[in-house]
Amino acid sequence: MRPAGEISLALLQAVEHLAAAGRGATLREIAAQAQVGLDAARTLVPKMKRYGRLVICGQRKVPGRNRPAAEYALPHQIHAANEADFVGLSQAMQLWG
Repeated sequence: MRPAGEISLALLQAVEHLAAAGRGATLREIAAQAQVGLDAARTLVPKMKRYGRLVICGQRKVPGRNRPAAEYALPHQIHAANEADFVGLSQAMQLWG
């Protein structure tokens, strides 16, 4: 696989910077944070998702759109959140019985 280009790296850094607990970043937010054109982000973000560099972690209603916008995150951020949920569930089950 080819190494990531400058724009892809900027988009990945923007996603990592915008990551908040339980909330991802929309395509427009990523493009604005990375200071990349919206057309370039519209082209690269789906490709990055297809190759597993980004994942859709949810949807959110945003102003100016009729449909909810996808929220993107890095795969390791989703994995860490899932592990935290599992630990909480296992602790609850231990206390319960």
